[in-house]
Amino acid sequence: MKIAVHGRAFSPEFDDAIKQILKRIKALDDRPMLEFHFKRFLDERMSLTRDWQSFDEPHQVEGFDLLIAVGGDGTVLEAATLVRDTEIPVLGVNTGRLGFLSNVGIDEIDLAMDAVAAGKVWYEKRLLLKIEVDGMEFGEFPYALNEVAIMKRDTSSMVAVEVERDDSFVNNYWADGLIVSTPTGSTAYSLSAGGPIVMPGSEVLCINPVAPHNLNNRPLVIPAHGELQMTAEGRENQFLLSLDSRMFILDGGRKVRVTPAPFRFVLMNLEHQEFFSTVRAKMHWGIDPRDR
Repeated sequence: MKIAVHGRAFSPEFDDAIKQILKRIKALDDRPMLEFHFKRFLDERMSLTRDWQSFDEPHQVEGFDLLIAVGGDGTVLEAATLVRDTEIPVLGVNTGRLGFLSNVGIDEIDLAMDAVAAGKVWYEKRLLLKIEVDGMEFGEFPYALNEVAIMKRDTSSMVAVEVERDDSFVNNYWADGLIVSTPTGSTAYSLSAGGPIVMPGSEVLCINPVAPHNLNNRPLVIPAHGELQMTAEGRENQFLLSLDSRMFILDGGRKVRVTPAPFRFVLMNLEHQEFFSTVRAKMHWGIDPRDR
């Protein structure tokens, strides 16, 4: 089994757990690879990875069987930019806070690695969005796993975003911004803006205004197929366009075209994991606050 590892800096309280997962990875793959910046961090923190190989380009992990992302959901989003269209499965180990995508707890490392070794896992294919704007470049990965959003740049007046789907006019939103989220992104930025929780695997998008001027503008769920077009205008001539956590400057009047990506992001899950139990745990559903 060929394993690559990507991660972010973590607090010292996780040192022993990270040492354990590195030990278990080395037992499965005697030549695993670490993302360059994460390896440098580990080399400074502990001496276990000095003989490990590193990678700093996505093509270097092509042909691998698994990428393990150590961190929070943001680390898993970064992992999507590394695996790209290869559909290499990603297993998220959570050293962050909420963790809908990085859903393996730090206390489940041995359980997770036993499951990987035995093949007792299941795979979930997640929808991504492709974003195109004439005259703009988004690098080699013009895709988003969680959402694409148009936001005002600072404390200036609101932005007006005209939305069309294929040849049909949808609405003109006056708001601080507009989010178009995938089912994966429904538990991220969109949720904080009052959007619905959508079960992964649903082929839908959620259009969700942020602090809308018209209070009757509510989140809208539409089929994912087809092309969604968004055009921003306002007193300012520049806005923020975000693809997950990657930010770009969008000139007013430019049409942002959003379509489903021709490939999927593959998330590896343990046998006992499923969406509703994850949501219940993360959202504290069914817990009576009076019992605390």
